[in-house]
Amino acid sequence: MATIEALRTLVSETKPEEAAEMTAELLAAGLDPMEILEAGVMDGLSDVGDRFAAKKAIVLDLVRAGVTAKACIPLIQDAFPEGEGQQYDKKIVLGTMLSQHNIGKNLVSTLLSIGGFEVIDIGEKNSPFDFYETAEKSGADLIAVSVVFAPAMEKFTELIDLLKELKVRDKYPVIVGGAVTSKAWAEKEGADGWGEQAKDGVLLARDLLGIA
Repeated sequence: MATIEALRTLVSETKPEEAAEMTAELLAAGLDPMEILEAGVMDGLSDVGDRFAAKKAIVLDLVRAGVTAKACIPLIQDAFPEGEGQQYDKKIVLGTMLSQHNIGKNLVSTLLSIGGFEVIDIGEKNSPFDFYETAEKSGADLIAVSVVFAPAMEKFTELIDLLKELKVRDKYPVIVGGAVTSKAWAEKEGADGWGEQAKDGVLLARDLLGIA
């Protein structure tokens, strides 16, 4: 039987074909797309992340979990009626610093898009300058950075310093999240906001860009 809990298990077990099939069944049954995304896909990914943190999973499991999520997310996105919800004239540059891991970043991108923002997703393996350059060229209103391993933490600090050096720090609120980050670290490094979960990115963007 197709249930959101069963979908969570399939994502946790990294079974993309089965997860996509069950996602389609749940949507066809009329379940709320956001609930499917959050309680099915995102919680399943969190389960894999928790196992990894407890050293009961390996990097390959994280990669497989990302593949599984990518099989489900487009189906969920398509289930949101076109034009549903408020659309804001706000652009957000989003990317992963240095690393190629993109599970969390992709979820944040999805939720920001659903939440009414225009997302300029610059993908993975980015340098501090990549974020600055894209923000300048696109006329972005906010920069969102995914930091998932220790060397990228130093590069995030470099991004903040670069924005200050180029005298555009006040122009771009910067938010950050990722496996190795914490609220205390983000505040210490000068971020304007830190997200523990993917959905926090929407709340932070709304707050920093003055959207009620």
